[in-house]
Amino acid sequence: LVVYALLGLGSLLVGGLPLPCPPTCQCYDTSKVFCSEERMREIPADLPGNATQLFFVETALSSIRRGALGASTTLTKLVFLKNNIQELEAGAFQGLPSLTELEVSGNPLPGISPGMLVGLLSLSKLTLGSNAIHSLQPGLFTPVCRLQDLRLPGNKIKALPAGIFHPLRCLQTLDLSQNMLAQLPEGLLAHLAALRLLKLSDNLLARVPPGAFGALGQLAELHLDGNRLEELPAGAFARLGALRRLQLQHNALGSLAPDIFADLSNLTFLSLEGNRLATLPVTLLAGTPHLLHLSLARNQLETLPLGLFANLSALQTLALSHNAMGHLPTGVFQGLVGLSVLQLSHNNLSSLRAGLLAELPLLTALELDHNRLARLPPGLFDANEELARLGLADNPWACDCHLSYLLGWLQRFAEPLTHAQAFCASPAALQGQSLLEVTQRQLECPGLPGVPPEEGWNGVPGGNAPGQCTYSNPEGTVSMACDAVSCQQLSLRLPPPPPAAGPTAEPGLAYQGTWTLRSRCGTLQVSILVTAQSRDE
Repeated sequence: LVVYALLGLGSLLVGGLPLPCPPTCQCYDTSKVFCSEERMREIPADLPGNATQLFFVETALSSIRRGALGASTTLTKLVFLKNNIQELEAGAFQGLPSLTELEVSGNPLPGISPGMLVGLLSLSKLTLGSNAIHSLQPGLFTPVCRLQDLRLPGNKIKALPAGIFHPLRCLQTLDLSQNMLAQLPEGLLAHLAALRLLKLSDNLLARVPPGAFGALGQLAELHLDGNRLEELPAGAFARLGALRRLQLQHNALGSLAPDIFADLSNLTFLSLEGNRLATLPVTLLAGTPHLLHLSLARNQLETLPLGLFANLSALQTLALSHNAMGHLPTGVFQGLVGLSVLQLSHNNLSSLRAGLLAELPLLTALELDHNRLARLPPGLFDANEELARLGLADNPWACDCHLSYLLGWLQRFAEPLTHAQAFCASPAALQGQSLLEVTQRQLECPGLPGVPPEEGWNGVPGGNAPGQCTYSNPEGTVSMACDAVSCQQLSLRLPPPPPAAGPTAEPGLAYQGTWTLRSRCGTLQVSILVTAQSRDE
């Protein structure tokens, strides 16, 4: 299976090749050679001369000597994976002018000879990952000026010469992740105008030089996650108009300038997870209208400013979990008309406003796990007709009459398996019982037969009818509260009656109207007929 995965083959071993195959290797499709012999200490001398792809995997090779691979004008791909290579001699690949892809990964290789890449005029992709390389010598990449993809992840590189990448004007991908870089020299990336992907993840960067990315006008992805960044310089992302993905998670950022993302008009993914942000400027995201995914999880946020998301109508996923939020003002999610997933788990929320989710018509998943919620206000989900997944676990739910709305919603709309871990914390008779096992008849408030008079249908004083849905017309002049069995409460605002014809006006029809009322539960048609019983009634 390993052989086929590495070579991308779906065929059986080809027999009777016109050219011999070394006994310690396997040859496929007459041109692909796979050598994986743990006792192999030297490169076989009788490799097929027409090979186009050559793999050495988990052998005992400790060095690649100059001339060991011979001369080949057909070889395009050469891979050394998980060997014991500790040295690459200068000119080791000099006889391979057609080579386009070279990988030497998973070896105890401490460094690279300055002339190691000499002769590789066609090389477009170079991978030197998961070795023990601690430095790069100036001029190392001068012979491979056509290189488009350079990957150096998982090494021990502590510093880079300022001009090390200057010859690579065609470079589109640069991966320096998982090294030990503490700083970026001034001008390091100044000549990489074609770069589209830059990965600096999991290093020791404490700061980013001003203008470090200013020349990268084509950059689409920038990964700065897993470093030690405490602040970002003014204009850190200026002139990055093509940037679509920005990863800043797991740093030590304590604050952000209001305009730090102002030039990122095409950004679709932004992660600020795992920093030390306690507050956010209200205009922080004003310049990112195409954002689809935003993570502010695992920070120290206690609340959010009104208007923060006003320009994010395209946002689909918003992660706010693992913060310290105890209060969310009504209207805080204004503008998020396209939001599908909202993560609010692991906060300090003890209550939610009735209209908190009113402007999220496309919401399908809401995570409220690990908060301090005992109840939810009636009507909370009335505007969320697409909502199907609701995380409620690890909250102190009070299973009394105040839970009637939530219980009715769960029984009618939710996916049962999603709520298996939500249990009653009180009263004692229901403690530990799953919310899905509680019936409406068990929801009692001592001394009160139904919804208490101080909290009616939508939290309006004076209501006394429990239920699940409020139907209304667009003008709001007619509304009716209904549960699964019946409709108990009608609110009707009639226009002023026409002037009486005179003191002798006869009893009869005074008003007649028909309305179509809608809610997330469906449609209801209501007809009203008002008659006068006498001139005085």
